[in-house]
Amino acid sequence: MRWRRRRRPSAGRLEGLVNFRDLGGLPADGGTVRPGVLFRSDSLAYATRADAEHLVRDLGVSTVIDLRGEFEVSQLGRGPLSAANRVDYYSAPITDVSGAEDLVGHYVAILAEKGPVLAGTVRHLACAGTLPAVFHCEAGCDRTGVLAAVVLGLLGVPEDAIAADYAATAAAMPTIHERVAVVVDRLGLPPRPASLPAWEPEPAFMTSMLDQVRERWGDMAGWARDNGLTDDDLEALRASLVVAA
Repeated sequence: MRWRRRRRPSAGRLEGLVNFRDLGGLPADGGTVRPGVLFRSDSLAYATRADAEHLVRDLGVSTVIDLRGEFEVSQLGRGPLSAANRVDYYSAPITDVSGAEDLVGHYVAILAEKGPVLAGTVRHLACAGTLPAVFHCEAGCDRTGVLAAVVLGLLGVPEDAIAADYAATAAAMPTIHERVAVVVDRLGLPPRPASLPAWEPEPAFMTSMLDQVRERWGDMAGWARDNGLTDDDLEALRASLVVAA
């Protein structure tokens, strides 16, 4: 049975963040993903001070998980959220991934090559005191999308719901494309060839990645076991993030 899109819990109006959302409310094994405790976002370096105040005061965010690499962080900053806001910072860099022929291949390479980083992040999310948490990369699409798929998959969220959440980033893509051009220039990276069209995240990209997870690891739990996560780790994650039906 296909998951029907429902209204997601609102995270409130933000000024600088364009790809921020609550993962709560999605169907999961035995219930739904707990609202108000796990958020995904574009880089918090774009957050305004008002955004930071809203995240801490209204949403209660206590942990920021940054999937960007050290070079990105040093050049682009971490934004206004800091220890002064009583927010813990957890670095989980997803960088230096092997080249791939397409985006789906890149996502699978992240799972294969950065498994220990992702697994450590999952374990951290299950620790007492970590939540509410927000995780992000630069655009909040690729690295963030893979981590979201890992967590949601381990919670038993249906694959079509995971794919729909991934594709929800499409609404933010015009701003993201503008920002990417600025970041590429600031970091001295090769510009995107003008012949390549701007792309948008489509559900099929995530569905294809999940198909390859099944072929390679059996399911997301198989990937987790292959990367050192135990049944106790997964049960702690579910206890923190799933509200029983």
